[in-house]
Amino acid sequence: MVAITVPDNYGAVIAVALGAIPVLGFIHGNITGSLRKGAKVPYPHSYASIEQCKENAKAEQFNCAQRAHANYLENMSQTIIFTLVAGLKYPQLAAGLGAAWVAFRTIFLYGYVYSGKAQGKGRLYGSAFWLAQGALWGLTVFGVAKELISW
Repeated sequence: MVAITVPDNYGAVIAVALGAIPVLGFIHGNITGSLRKGAKVPYPHSYASIEQCKENAKAEQFNCAQRAHANYLENMSQTIIFTLVAGLKYPQLAAGLGAAWVAFRTIFLYGYVYSGKAQGKGRLYGSAFWLAQGALWGLTVFGVAKELISW
């Protein structure tokens, strides 16, 4: 049997990993869904065509929202896991990095969808989420390695 002891302040880690990160996913989905009708992209199509984007600025905005959401989904699960695992050893740092990731992902979403910059280049304002995600990965590896060495 393996016992996992969580630190006293692990609640903040759970709040970020299982609260704030999934809530941001819900927001992504709502924004993308709300832009679909104006973009005139019927289900089951995921994106507007290049021709549709040339004719309708809302189609380009929908594509930006859809891509921001897809990128979010590509990174969300590993960030949740990194936050939860790193938080076992470093709860305050993991919660802080997870919260920074959520903040930068929010800026990324806003910049991608609402900045009005061509090709969604406003997303670059929030691209520092990569730093927070990398730091969470590093903290996870460091914490796990430290545990393995102490066995």
